[in-house]
Amino acid sequence: MCIRDSLMSDPNEKKDNQETPDGMVRKTRRVRKKRKGSRSTREQPDANKLFSKAKELLIGMQDEDEDYGPVDVAEQVRRLKRKKKDNRVLDDVWGTKKRSTTWLWFVLIGVISAIVALVIGLTDWVNDNPGDDEIVTGGDIFPIPPDKLGDGPLGWFHENSIEVLDEVVRIIKRVNDADEAEEIGEFVRDSPFRSLSAIDLEDWGSDCQTNSLSGFKWTTRITYSSEESGSKERGYLRVSGTREDGGKYRAYFVKENDRVVLDWDATIRWSELPVDEILKEAPRKYTLLRCKVKKLPSYDQQFGVIDYSGYVLSGDTIDEFFFAYVDLTTERGKAMDRDLRLLLNYGSFVTDEPPLIDQRATLRVQFDKEIGSEGVFEIVEYLNDGWVSP
Repeated sequence: MCIRDSLMSDPNEKKDNQETPDGMVRKTRRVRKKRKGSRSTREQPDANKLFSKAKELLIGMQDEDEDYGPVDVAEQVRRLKRKKKDNRVLDDVWGTKKRSTTWLWFVLIGVISAIVALVIGLTDWVNDNPGDDEIVTGGDIFPIPPDKLGDGPLGWFHENSIEVLDEVVRIIKRVNDADEAEEIGEFVRDSPFRSLSAIDLEDWGSDCQTNSLSGFKWTTRITYSSEESGSKERGYLRVSGTREDGGKYRAYFVKENDRVVLDWDATIRWSELPVDEILKEAPRKYTLLRCKVKKLPSYDQQFGVIDYSGYVLSGDTIDEFFFAYVDLTTERGKAMDRDLRLLLNYGSFVTDEPPLIDQRATLRVQFDKEIGSEGVFEIVEYLNDGWVSP
């Protein structure tokens, strides 16, 4: 009985009777064979689905980036962020694989702005004729009074501005292309000194350009003669630009017989003797001279008991100049000195502008060996401001 009871007893009961060591917990494993099979069958489809979804996700990520191989967590995070960025509005994407039209608008606006600026710049550069017309007294610039327009000295130029400018350009081109002086005779202003100096095309120099890129400019001016010379006035057109050899030029045009003609003498700055020859020859007779004028207080001199107002008369180059003086003891001398001072805005109380230098004027000078110890050049007549004779 004891043996059967012992054999029929539950093995687990025997193990349960064994004493469990201190600090350990006894666990009993229970195996249920019938439910094991049913549970495995039920959970297997879920696992397959998760595995399939993971596989599709990886394949989809590989297809999108065209990168193959294992993908770690960091790479997945990076790709998710990139995908989030790419979901932005197209115009918010800049520098990505997706193309944006924003840059096209910036470029288009920039090009249009550059073209507008270029057109405005060329317009200001080409046309030197400001809104308010000007007159020049030997280079000094003043606003033109309203009565000088219309029927005044400049009225004809303004009324026929388009035709005049077209004719000016045509004349310049004719002179550029001429081989003989006779070819341009009809386009040149008459001169009382033509017998002394025939037209020489060599004096014209390198061809004068008239296109917009050469800095071609024009402006209307008025020249005034001295009171002694008749107090005459005349409007004229002055154009300037660049020669083919890179040098600068100025050309002067006047109205004659209801048409515009080239003032050859003023353009080539014709003088009976130029500055460098006057220095060499020291002429004892009145000599017409087109020159530039400058004055400083230190130029004034006293020869003997006579006070003289001194000026520097210069030519084209820095070494072409000489001192010339005006006798202040005569009314004629005082009038000439007044005209020269007005030309240079010298000592004027009307304006606080500084004196002008190198202003153009047409004078008559001579050498007087009786003045001073070795003689000096004297200004004997102030004809007009500028180089265009009224």
